[in-house]
Amino acid sequence: MKILVATPDFPLWDGGISTMAYEVASGFKRLGHEVGVMTPLQSRGGDCLEFDAALPFRVFRIRNIKDHFLKSVYHDFKMGQLMRNHGFDIVLAQSWYPSGIAACKAAKKYGVRFAVTVSGNEILNARLSTPFWRKKMLEVFEKAEHIFCISSFTKKKLMAVTDGLGGIEEKATVVNLGVDYRLFSPSPRDGKMAERLGVGSSKVMLTLSRLVERKGQDMVIRALPEIKKRVPDVKYLICGKGGYEARLREIAHEAGVEADVIFAGYVPDEERQAYYNLADLYIMPSREIADKGDVEGFGITYLEANACEKPVIGGRSGGVGEAIIDNETGLLVDPSDTGDIARACIALLTDSVLSARLGKAGRERIIREFNWDHGCRQMNSVISTGSGALCRPERCP
Repeated sequence: MKILVATPDFPLWDGGISTMAYEVASGFKRLGHEVGVMTPLQSRGGDCLEFDAALPFRVFRIRNIKDHFLKSVYHDFKMGQLMRNHGFDIVLAQSWYPSGIAACKAAKKYGVRFAVTVSGNEILNARLSTPFWRKKMLEVFEKAEHIFCISSFTKKKLMAVTDGLGGIEEKATVVNLGVDYRLFSPSPRDGKMAERLGVGSSKVMLTLSRLVERKGQDMVIRALPEIKKRVPDVKYLICGKGGYEARLREIAHEAGVEADVIFAGYVPDEERQAYYNLADLYIMPSREIADKGDVEGFGITYLEANACEKPVIGGRSGGVGEAIIDNETGLLVDPSDTGDIARACIALLTDSVLSARLGKAGRERIIREFNWDHGCRQMNSVISTGSGALCRPERCP
């Protein structure tokens, strides 16, 4: 089968959709399919083209258009070109916008099948909630042959957003995200990296994600003075880039912990495992930002950390409760309560038996349930046994 993975994010972009798109493309390639990826070019064009050249599948980089309407039109145009030139059988759209809209139009014009993945935020995005865009979104979900939801929470959100739209529940399948547990595995702490980052032999709490309000780095910083009362040598390592960085630095200054909060910036994929193994615990107390439609649909970095046998701490919100089993693979906290966050951090930093138990159970769960080969086989089974029904031309957006 010739499969086109259409995605708004792909490495070297940060974020869950980027990681998911890469792993889905890689997984379907391992299953023997001919795979292509359509995704925007980044500002560091030379870097990502070098990255693409080493992949076992072809990546079609297109321009990164900012305007919402023009982006949609442009993705539609470029996908049409790929259909004419390469004849893909099915499109796996990693988001309803803009990839799903383009896939539905390709289904109408070229007879290609398509499926769409739901992560959570994209169906709640306030900027795409106008009647015009809502109609586009509903038409994509109505006409998609299959819908893959990354968590049960995400599926519930999908059902709420598409309330009254027939057939959605029947074709929506929960497919667990995963990690490559062969790549993300326990290893000794890299002493040279520790020195370079300025953490030395200190206890390290790590967050590796985009720097956005939802992820909760601000709450960890606010909890840090309380944590330091019990664990004086602790450092908080924040990895990733984003527009929230300036505010996070302000909060660290206000809390008097500037020297203990380290901003490491973007971490290349090949270095992520080393960062997890540098840490004593992984923490991302994600919370829902309701007025922005911003919520954690699952949280793949919890799994990556668990695969390295690190205990994890997450906020009780969105789909985080499916990524973390409370008191089994990590701890769930109230993401709005710095006291609760501090208590969880102190527990894991001071109780080595608890920390080791949670980390070990986390890795065992990854190997058993949450790996990309398992998820891609599940998706492959769905699309291979599907009806093959095409989008009816009169109903596509």
